[in-house]
Amino acid sequence: MLLALDTSTSVASLALALPATAEADARLVAELTWDVGQRHSVELLERLEWLLASSHRAMTDLTGIAVALGPGSFNGVRVALATAKSLAFARGLPLYGIPTLDIIAWGHSASGGTVCALLEAGRGQVYAGCYDATKADAATWSPRDGYTVLTADDLAAQIQGSVFCCGEMSPGTRATLAQTLGGRAQFAPPTDARRAGWLAELALARVDHQRYDDPIALEPLYLRRPAITTSARRGMTAHESANTTRQRDDAPEGEGTSDALRR
Repeated sequence: MLLALDTSTSVASLALALPATAEADARLVAELTWDVGQRHSVELLERLEWLLASSHRAMTDLTGIAVALGPGSFNGVRVALATAKSLAFARGLPLYGIPTLDIIAWGHSASGGTVCALLEAGRGQVYAGCYDATKADAATWSPRDGYTVLTADDLAAQIQGSVFCCGEMSPGTRATLAQTLGGRAQFAPPTDARRAGWLAELALARVDHQRYDDPIALEPLYLRRPAITTSARRGMTAHESANTTRQRDDAPEGEGTSDALRR
């Protein structure tokens, strides 16, 4: 059974999914999506324990871990990735890292045209990736021109033809794209939350091809540095602080790994 973890933004999501077998297709066992705010580290393990218990499953049933890599909240992305790495190390499970924009866009791949996934990046910018949904293959799903950080005006200027815009965007971003693109743009409703079930679908396609990631080498996809580049507490640069965080996130079982992960 695959566990999918996504705490990339103030919306968090967890899912349990079974891979396909000769007798049955892959299927979703359980899923939970909620407004986590900034409480990622407090709520993630509590919700995971509840999801397993309510599904009559246990940690010992897990056969793989999928995790959203960002972009998104710097702290939020780290929480899911640290948990996923701890589980992978502690239980010897394969780990599958998927960019958050891929997850958002995959949830709307049935649109059949160009899908543009967005997340607010702050400073008047958005994270964005545009996908060709006429070639919706989970095993090869990726943006046509990579992941970018730019203003909504610049994004609109780059879009050719019709587009389906989805993801977490502010009313201002939505209004800018709607005004500039006019009838060429369609939008997912604001209540259309990112789902870990979509992450599980992309990861299960990698399971079939045995495309897993090295837990030691896997890192967040931030796209840019945090706004604060020097730690006031320790006088470290952002790069040095990130290295320290990665070392802490990679701690083996018993060093920062909760009892919930070891059960």
